[in-house]
Amino acid sequence: MRNSNPTITIFGLGRMGAQIARRLHKKGFSVNAWNRSAGPVEHINKGTNKKGVASVKASSDLDEVVGWADVHEGRPGAARIFWIMLPHAIVDDFLFGKSHLGPKLRKGDIVIDGGNSFYKLTMGRAKKMARKGVHYFDCGTSGGVWGEKNGFALMVGGPREKWSQIEPYIKALSAGDNYAYCGVSGAGHFVKMVHNGIEYGMMEAIGEGYAVMHASRFKLNLADVTRVYQKGSVVRSWLIDLCRNIFETEDIAGTSGKIDQNGEGEWTVKTGRELGVDVRVIEDALKVRNESSDPKNQRKYSNKIVALMRKQFGGHAIHKK
Repeated sequence: MRNSNPTITIFGLGRMGAQIARRLHKKGFSVNAWNRSAGPVEHINKGTNKKGVASVKASSDLDEVVGWADVHEGRPGAARIFWIMLPHAIVDDFLFGKSHLGPKLRKGDIVIDGGNSFYKLTMGRAKKMARKGVHYFDCGTSGGVWGEKNGFALMVGGPREKWSQIEPYIKALSAGDNYAYCGVSGAGHFVKMVHNGIEYGMMEAIGEGYAVMHASRFKLNLADVTRVYQKGSVVRSWLIDLCRNIFETEDIAGTSGKIDQNGEGEWTVKTGRELGVDVRVIEDALKVRNESSDPKNQRKYSNKIVALMRKQFGGHAIHKK
């Protein structure tokens, strides 16, 4: 049944953006969507429009999508809600450049940045938006390729007085209670940054532990070991669950130990130093990732496991040996 909340417009239909559009659709919300390339637009239009539920309308024509938002719920001039799910490097141009969304924003609009941006940049963007009368939220979004099915974890910062207008969308995207309003602008991206820094350390510790077992004399069946770790052990976690998938389905020997990264671990380390906090575990995990660009380190078993964990939870590409 169609949801009574206003239509939301999503910009960016990559791995995460497409999932967000589909999950909101399944929860009964009407969704407009834009993507620069046509392929994701065609895919989302084919897969979401069914009788009895809200629709997703998608286009690669930005003016057309903004036009749909202008007649939002049949009330021209009403405040519009825009969700951007774009790489952090292009957010400023998209919001403040002479083309794209920036010139089309008007007073009272709400913009939610659901991607990964450095929190200090987010704080600056929020101030610039406020001068235009636009309410800017930052939403750290975690869940990888499993979020659409299981619900995302969402960490939100922005103007408290407008939180009630976006909470229904945030709650629908979550698993029920794994979301929070974290505070003023920047708080959501700050919490997500630290989340990803913790992730670096956890993944490296798991990878190193399995490397020790792999190198031992015992010829261990690591899928069996992981099955034991999964229930009742102190180290049980989703990452351990994903390791079982790795040992049962992945070609570990044929995987390169080159580990890509998106920058959040480095941001966490730099912020820790600024705040005088000892973050040596995260710093060491970041160092390992940086060193994985050296071919001699791409043979490391622990690196292969970390690279495959990234593939398992986020759909990130791996490098072949």
